[in-house]
Amino acid sequence: MIRHVSVGLTKLYDKEDADIQLDLFEDRTKKNDIGYVMDAIRAKFGATAILRASSYTNAGVTLERSKKIGGHFA
Repeated sequence: MIRHVSVGLTKLYDKEDADIQLDLFEDRTKKNDIGYVMDAIRAKFGATAILRASSYTNAGVTLERSKKIGGHFA
């Protein structure tokens, strides 16, 4: 009798074959590279290592929410 079956999938998305809308005035590869670098910095130093400047104003909520679980107090 089989009680549990699982399936694992990898590499479902290939960034080279991605369908994106192109823009004549945008350097897409540079944007992708910046995104990967930002992800690596956040993985190494934490989610609040890189934030927008508006997050440091009185109206910013990112720093406060980062101290909560799922945006809420536990």
